[in-house]
Amino acid sequence: MKVLDIDFIRQQFPVFQTELGQKVGFLDNAGGSYVAGAVIDRLTDFYTNYKVQPYGANPISNQAGEAMDEGRSTMAALLNVPMERVTLGASSTQNFNTLTIACTPLVQKDTEVIVTEQDHESNIGGWERLCQRQGATLTFWKVNPETGELDLEDLEKLLSPRTVILCVTHSSNIIGTINPINRIARLARQNNTRLVVDGVSYAPHSWPNLDELDVDAYVFSTYKTYGTHQGVMVVKESFLEELEPQCHFFNVPYPYKQLDAAGPDHAAIAALAGIGDYFSTVYEHNFGSSGEVPLHEKARVVSALMHQHETELSAYLLDHLKDLPVRIYGRSTSDGREANIALASPKVPAKALADGLVAYDVAAKNGHFYAYRLLETMGVKDLNDGVLRISLSHYNTREEVERCVKGLGELLYQLEF
Repeated sequence: MKVLDIDFIRQQFPVFQTELGQKVGFLDNAGGSYVAGAVIDRLTDFYTNYKVQPYGANPISNQAGEAMDEGRSTMAALLNVPMERVTLGASSTQNFNTLTIACTPLVQKDTEVIVTEQDHESNIGGWERLCQRQGATLTFWKVNPETGELDLEDLEKLLSPRTVILCVTHSSNIIGTINPINRIARLARQNNTRLVVDGVSYAPHSWPNLDELDVDAYVFSTYKTYGTHQGVMVVKESFLEELEPQCHFFNVPYPYKQLDAAGPDHAAIAALAGIGDYFSTVYEHNFGSSGEVPLHEKARVVSALMHQHETELSAYLLDHLKDLPVRIYGRSTSDGREANIALASPKVPAKALADGLVAYDVAAKNGHFYAYRLLETMGVKDLNDGVLRISLSHYNTREEVERCVKGLGELLYQLEF
């Protein structure tokens, strides 16, 4: 069975050649991952050689346009979708906000939008504002307050012919549970409800397979998948046809521009091609010459290796957290959840734990992580302090996780007494 070559992986990230990068165990990956060297190389190349307005006749401008096209086409190839279906925005939050406004023709006075208590606020707030403007109904699919999980039977009771849009996260950035998207989709389709999925927390741990997911819109962030700070939104053609374009009128004929409400970051888009370079490099290191293997297949195979490594690390972490006086939010085993673990002590503030881990050369963070409504429902009293979140990536090592466990154990003992 293939295993991830961590030494090789870490060689692909320049940060691990720096003093701090070698010293600090970075366990705050859900807030943004380290950037692969291949991405940095492309970004540097753009800024160095052709940081000009693209798509002009002169050779410098021409190169800029070609680099942007390669970045856009690489992202489409990684997801195995036509380039016309990919909208690139400044962030997933911006993409969600743009999408909600574009849904104005669908969301009318006698209609309903369902969102979940489990979601990041980015996939709630825009829908809430849209419903308020349109006089539509916003309904919450509530979580179990103890587990934070969603029950499909509850959704079945909520859905009705009035429900035009259902919004759900692929996996929670707090409890880590991976939601059964296609089972949710089957329920939604019975009412002709469009399904919008937030994949921001999921994509860093398992590369999205949009061939298998029955979704109308899927959104995630490339700055959490080793790339530049961009949001990716893939919208099904039939859904896009129902939406109100948010672009300049003369860009309406171009599907990938219809939901682009702002001028794009040219260099950041060009650098996205480096994510494809990274997946290809790791694939070839593990499986030899890639030949005619499509890029999306390379990404899925490599991502499976990454996920396997992360699952082993999270299993170790969860197993040792059970021995500490903390509440683990979500499942206490790695089954059915991503390597993204939130916890809290009844006696020690989450910020004190995050600050204390610095002495152990471990970087983690506390807060509500924009899942304010979920933590509120799960009984967190101080939402500013929130929870301590330990989020792993495939380049993390067992030693870093062991150091985190040791630090938490000592800090909890010291700060409780």
